[in-house]
Amino acid sequence: MPAEIIVYGIGEQKVRLGSSIVYRKWTHPKTRPINGELVQLVSRDGEYLACGLWEEGTPVSARVLYSGVCEEGKAEDAIARVLEESFEARRRIGLIYRFDSYRLVNSDGDRLSGLIADVYGDVVVLQSSSPAIDKHLLRIADQLASLTGATNVFEKSIQRSRLDIGLKPVSRWIKGSRKEVIIEEGPVKFYVDVEKGQKTGFFLDQRFNRLEFGSLAGNGDAVLDVFSYTGGFGLHALAQGARSVVFVEEDPTAVQVLKRNLRLNGFSDQSAIILNESVWSLIDSGKLKREFTLVAVDPPAFIQRGDRMNVSKGLRAYRRVFGWASSLVGIGVGYFSSCSYFLNRSRFLELITRVLSRTSHQYRLYGDLRGAGPDHTLRGEEYLSYLKGAFVFIGS
Repeated sequence: MPAEIIVYGIGEQKVRLGSSIVYRKWTHPKTRPINGELVQLVSRDGEYLACGLWEEGTPVSARVLYSGVCEEGKAEDAIARVLEESFEARRRIGLIYRFDSYRLVNSDGDRLSGLIADVYGDVVVLQSSSPAIDKHLLRIADQLASLTGATNVFEKSIQRSRLDIGLKPVSRWIKGSRKEVIIEEGPVKFYVDVEKGQKTGFFLDQRFNRLEFGSLAGNGDAVLDVFSYTGGFGLHALAQGARSVVFVEEDPTAVQVLKRNLRLNGFSDQSAIILNESVWSLIDSGKLKREFTLVAVDPPAFIQRGDRMNVSKGLRAYRRVFGWASSLVGIGVGYFSSCSYFLNRSRFLELITRVLSRTSHQYRLYGDLRGAGPDHTLRGEEYLSYLKGAFVFIGS
């Protein structure tokens, strides 16, 4: 029988509402569990609230796996149950058949708080930001390989959230060693380097926004892809018949992959111009003129912390780059996005409307704001709703 942990106060309320994290200040163990051990969370009057993993060394005491009574005797079996449900959630809506790459575990969104798992063909990339998850990572790798058929599993636990709680960075192959894989996203193919690429190797969260952006392109369109990384938005535009794309990317490693992606998809040098320079220097130079009919701006998170100084600085950066990009459109469409958690939906919408009001009074937003794709599951955790994007018609 798993050790019982009493949860009280705000902690009990949050568990009842489905939270996947219980902080130490809200718990009292009847007996002392060890890190990674399965625990039964109970109320003060003995009601079984949830089944989870005990964690040591962080402010978190337990990571909830599912509500109610622990039905398994071992943590490995409980984790296996949740992993199977995560896989079924993607299978049920056809993601694992439609795409050869997808997010299989989205931390709290899949009730595996502290774990990210992305699939790229026959490679699974894992990220852990939890000592409790670390304890079971090899078993998790085995099961994910079994569920997906992947023969390669890479752990890339080097993200800031891990370092912030004092865990050492880990980068290793658990199974196999396939460093690079080619994935297909609709009509476009991409090289993904899971070792050197950003995040787990690619930005899966923008997938459906890239596909929508591509669907808006046609013959004669001149496209600008700002912060292009390895070419996602621009490549989709070319695949749908755009006349030309200007890619703006400062990272020389990403530019090399972008060039390979152009060749991989059979696009000629005449259809693409790559500006390997800072966006800010490009804005200052005035090199680009108002000649684009389709623009995508997918910047990094300009607001890294929630204090007033960082928010103010980040907002200035967003206003500057969005304003500049929208001013380069005569009559056409822009896609503008933010992955800053500290810029919520309402404030992002306010930012977009203020910027566009200054550059074009004739703008129109196409529907509501966009977010990450359905493989980025949610359970009400606000931090998982970090991605915001807007498609906008820009008039004369």
